[in-house]
Amino acid sequence: MGLTQLTIETTKEKVDLVSEVLIGFGSLSITLSDTNDDAIYEPPVGETPLWESTTINAIFESCADMKYIQEMLLQLCSVEQSEYKVLIDKVWEDECKIDFKAMQFGELLWVCPSWEDSSLLPKDTVIIDMDPGLAFGTGTHETTSLCLEYLDKNPPKGLSVIDYGSGTGILAIAAAKLGASHVVAVDNDRQAIIATTSNILKNNLKHSIDVVHVDEESMSEKVDLLIANILANPLVELCTHFSDLIKLGGKLTISGILEEQLETVIETYNGHFKDLVVTKKGIWCRVDGVKS
Repeated sequence: MGLTQLTIETTKEKVDLVSEVLIGFGSLSITLSDTNDDAIYEPPVGETPLWESTTINAIFESCADMKYIQEMLLQLCSVEQSEYKVLIDKVWEDECKIDFKAMQFGELLWVCPSWEDSSLLPKDTVIIDMDPGLAFGTGTHETTSLCLEYLDKNPPKGLSVIDYGSGTGILAIAAAKLGASHVVAVDNDRQAIIATTSNILKNNLKHSIDVVHVDEESMSEKVDLLIANILANPLVELCTHFSDLIKLGGKLTISGILEEQLETVIETYNGHFKDLVVTKKGIWCRVDGVKS
């Protein structure tokens, strides 16, 4: 199926109206981005912020009458800046395979997609079988990489572990494959619960990892290690809860913290954890500590 991409520059006040018109004319997908590449890393809870100048990319089947759609956008939304181009007909699944290959984290850990031959990887490695999907976390982002490198350097052999904000379950799976006695994966997103469960089955770990929605969370025993790859605001809010989940002397590692947010996170966790150590990768930080 041939595809055409229509690109529109508009204001944030018009985004909803323009999107509705595009959907009405049969758009297959709509993505929003900042015209000036100003990233929004962490919006307030319950809010979906937009940029003052927003670029909308809409995908249509090649048979769509793009000139007519442009005319309607002008009449209905007063959109004057728009252009379209025909996309090269590709098998998009194969394009994904080009971009996502086996990746190494630390000395032992590898994340390997299904289309890569894991037998070609170095011997005596720990392999996580995982394809990119809807939930966050396949190792490609610095925050996930920081956590995987921590686990590789500090394998939780014989330890009980919580992966809080599991996403794809990659950290829970890594912990289990590195020798954890038992792992609990917790998330508040139903899609993440599905993704985590699927990846656990793919890695033959259904007896080693429990998957729990945050609404059903009930920890009868405290754990030796809690690892959370989320964002700074929820990390601050969850500090006391995390402290309650970890044994005295147990370990904590948290990631998803921008450099400018680090001071606030450190100040919050200092009251419950000692020996806080910061590791940076690009603009992102990981904080490790011990329950005091």
